[in-house]
Amino acid sequence: MDIVIEAVWALALVGVPIALFTLAIVWWGMRNGHFPNVNNSKELHRELKVMTGKNKDPEGRKQGLIYKKWAKFGGGFYGIVAFFTYIVVEVTEIATMIINFGGFWVFIKQFDIGVIISIFVEALVNFIAAIVWPLYWMKRIDTEQTWVWFVAAYAGYSLGLRLAQLLNQRRSQI
Repeated sequence: MDIVIEAVWALALVGVPIALFTLAIVWWGMRNGHFPNVNNSKELHRELKVMTGKNKDPEGRKQGLIYKKWAKFGGGFYGIVAFFTYIVVEVTEIATMIINFGGFWVFIKQFDIGVIISIFVEALVNFIAAIVWPLYWMKRIDTEQTWVWFVAAYAGYSLGLRLAQLLNQRRSQI
């Protein structure tokens, strides 16, 4: 029974957020023409695997900030979860920093070169944490059934990919 409860928690806390994030980012990428020749899930998986380091599309146009960040982590499961982790860590760090300053307006008033350097250093540390995301999340999830959480994350990723493809196909039929 413990494994069922663990699986439900894993799906709720990891599977669903990863599914929604994957759906959003892959659908956005498809909608904006980053994967123009993708007609099935095999082709989408291939495109996601080779997107690492791509900063320009085939026509030579520059990619947007989101696509560049995503491409730095890679496009497959590992890359999407790394990008998700990066966003979670960054948002948490920024919110904590503002709270530690005593609020948004105090933060703005005390914003100087020291704060800017601190932000850049934290961004680098957060990037590294995102790259080694399995270690980052294992430290934060109190469980002996870690594999259940990874299965839930991969299930969410797979569901998000399928939903993005379905939305894209529906959009192209209209």
